[in-house]
Amino acid sequence: MDDNIFTDPVGYKNWYVKHNDLYESERKLVQSFKLKNCIDLGSGPGTFHEVINGRKISIDISLLMLNEVDKSEDRILADVSDIPLRDNATDCVFISLTICFVDDVRKFIDEAMRVTKERLVACFIPRDSELGKYYEELGKRGHRYYSKARFISKKELYALLSNYNIVSVKSTLLSEKEKTYEIRYDDSGSYVCVEVSKQSS
Repeated sequence: MDDNIFTDPVGYKNWYVKHNDLYESERKLVQSFKLKNCIDLGSGPGTFHEVINGRKISIDISLLMLNEVDKSEDRILADVSDIPLRDNATDCVFISLTICFVDDVRKFIDEAMRVTKERLVACFIPRDSELGKYYEELGKRGHRYYSKARFISKKELYALLSNYNIVSVKSTLLSEKEKTYEIRYDDSGSYVCVEVSKQSS
């Protein structure tokens, strides 16, 4: 993972302020999972921590990003593909968008499942979604963040999760053009969250 693209935490947070309608939709979707006692992998400045209850552990490769996380929370400077924690370290693991910035997604997913005791909630922008296609095009034009991203499709993520038990799939941001932001209980939106259980079905 290239940490050089995440050296501007204030600018990163300002993006969510500027695009508050998108953030609110994503926040409500994350909130619907009722997360508690979670590790946030690739936490950045802790964007979604207001809707995560209990203890929160932020892990990120960027010290500048971690410095923006609430000082009352635990913060670990580390590569999310090599997590310095024991197996079953906490109740849940939360991921938002980090999937498109890691070199080996399978290893990343396996590490996330190793350290969670109960479940993983992984949220991402699929390559085959409206926003995914738009962001990929921005990346080709040299966008600071998206030029470094490697978007994957929904099918690719489900294949990586095939050894685990997918409990639920929800999405939002159905259409940026039409401002369609409600939560759907499927993967038809551009911001998709997949809940995976540690326990076998």
